[in-house]
Amino acid sequence: MTLLIEDTARNVLASWGGAAVAAGLATGAVISPFSTPRQHAGYKQSAQETVDRLKAEGAEVWFDPETHALQMPAVGDFRYYDDWPLWDGPRGQLTSHAEMRGHVERVFGEQDGLGVPHLAPTVLLHSAQSPASRQALDLARVAVEVDSACRLAIAGDSAFWSSGLTLDAHVGGLAQLEGGGWWLTVVRNFNVLPVPAMPEEVHGVCRTVRAFSEDGTVHVSHGDLAGLPAIAASATTLGTGWDPRQRVSCYGSYEARAPGDGGQWFSQATLEGLLSLMSRADASLLEQRDPTLSNRLLPGTVPPGANEAFIHHVDVLSRVVADLRGRAHRDAYQALADRYNAAQADWLSVAAAIGSRSRADTWISPLHDGLHRYGQTEGF
Repeated sequence: MTLLIEDTARNVLASWGGAAVAAGLATGAVISPFSTPRQHAGYKQSAQETVDRLKAEGAEVWFDPETHALQMPAVGDFRYYDDWPLWDGPRGQLTSHAEMRGHVERVFGEQDGLGVPHLAPTVLLHSAQSPASRQALDLARVAVEVDSACRLAIAGDSAFWSSGLTLDAHVGGLAQLEGGGWWLTVVRNFNVLPVPAMPEEVHGVCRTVRAFSEDGTVHVSHGDLAGLPAIAASATTLGTGWDPRQRVSCYGSYEARAPGDGGQWFSQATLEGLLSLMSRADASLLEQRDPTLSNRLLPGTVPPGANEAFIHHVDVLSRVVADLRGRAHRDAYQALADRYNAAQADWLSVAAAIGSRSRADTWISPLHDGLHRYGQTEGF
């Protein structure tokens, strides 16, 4: 297992995602009620059609209810969401046990109808010790009452994942529920790449993954390159895609969209040696000025368009993930640390070749520092 292709406002999840699965570059895909309609709607095919097409390519398919998006500021993209019968009462109402159970049962019912596994809903957390965190524990407890084998979810912002001992206590409470696996999301304010990750946040995610991986599989939703430390800590899969909205979970992705807004066609190049993205212009300039360095870091030629960039990206990402997952725990940590050390040095060479500054401080340093803190915790 390597990558899951996250849902998208574009109508190409089944085709592009299915092609990635068929090529052995991804394990499967995720659909969301915010991005995929329950019934055929305009240019978007129905959820069942999407699931069936993906399964025909051998994909593992999940339905993520993304209930945590309802607590995001300015959430308003309900063009498809409200056609899904996920609530007994008002959308987002989870005050009582009955309301929680009704929502969980409806989510599981839709998943059963699509023929996909049970993934429980959760709420967005800003603190690991708050009324919302207690609500998240209660909702998870209801979910395992309904299906003890369901996969449980945690969604929190950087402050939540950076909260140290209180995070550990929250994770310990969830671990006692013994769900069938875990689905982790780091929610961000802005949809930018590289993500503005904080070292302590990375440390917290890694500790959480390590704790949960002893008893089940762990998916890092919308993780992409920033999720590689979690893979080194024994996560099973990363979420990715061709649109930044698939690579980052952020508030802006759930704001009301203008008709016809299907997201960005994203064509930056992925440089495996740098574990970073570069604009096509900069990647082409590097290829011209230092072809030896370019070929070592890219490798191959600069992808000419969005589809080619996506296939190249998942090829690179799946290869790195497979390498880390094929190692013992300590070795995976050291292998990623070595990659980060090499990337920081190579960024200096790239910057000199194209006449720019190194971007290792944004692409590499926060992740490397967080991984190092995790290594210290583990005694590596």
